[in-house]
Amino acid sequence: MPGYAVSADHKEQLLEEGYILLAEALPADLLNRWRELAERLELKALEAHARNEHLHGACVIEDPVGPRLMRYDDVLGQDTNAVLDLLACPAMMAVARELCGAETVPLQMDILYKHQHPHPVILWHQGAPHPRGHPYLNVGIYLDDAGPDDGCLHYVPGTQHELQDICGLAEAHGWDIPGVVKQPAKAGDILVQDMMILHGSPPKRSPGVRRTIYVELRPVPGIRESGAQSEQWIEQRKRWMGMVLRRAGTAASWPDAFPEDLATDEEEAGAILSMWEPPIPAVYCSFPVETDNYPVPSDLAD
Repeated sequence: MPGYAVSADHKEQLLEEGYILLAEALPADLLNRWRELAERLELKALEAHARNEHLHGACVIEDPVGPRLMRYDDVLGQDTNAVLDLLACPAMMAVARELCGAETVPLQMDILYKHQHPHPVILWHQGAPHPRGHPYLNVGIYLDDAGPDDGCLHYVPGTQHELQDICGLAEAHGWDIPGVVKQPAKAGDILVQDMMILHGSPPKRSPGVRRTIYVELRPVPGIRESGAQSEQWIEQRKRWMGMVLRRAGTAASWPDAFPEDLATDEEEAGAILSMWEPPIPAVYCSFPVETDNYPVPSDLAD
């Protein structure tokens, strides 16, 4: 399988600004496979909701226009092969190796579904506050286009180094915080962001749904530095990375050693999902903020 190059400019931008776009990073066959999987999971979740059944991982909400799937968590348990093939593709391996660094493991993998307004917006927030001694990345793999004026991610570059006054910034500026960057993306693109960069996403204006896979990556020493998860939980994530390396066929050449005494993919995935521990919560404004353009722009307000 051919490699994927992460440039020196990519690395510098991620360090300085807190995010980078890797254009056309996902192979077409893998993109189509995940688009089909996301569609099946959405149908499965809505059918279960109609039967008043709880479906692990599925978050269906009642929008004004009816029930909509907002996210599907723990997709490792839904299609283990698809998950491993995605994490083992050249671009994701390069992100883990070149951008996250030694002893990197996957922590979580979910799909977010963003629908046309009216639907909850992603308010300004910073993900998972943590000591800054090691990288902690949130990787968004786009299954659909996100246009610049259609609810794409908004970043405030350089805000990843410390917690920001989110309430004050939102009250004073709404979506127009000084320095804000709208970051569009195309299906097959990968957006890599520092977990702590200030970001949000206004309402989606166009019809249809936008699906994005999110993968959290972090080196084992960073997980231990935060002290939020147990050694048993960490060991399961190391085994998950061992599964990825086995799928990619690169265990022997990978710079770090991960477990190789692995059972079947399905058995390992079941063990990983059975050991749930709460993630480090994101930081939002502690009270509702409403301005003429935030969180819902005035031209979309009821």
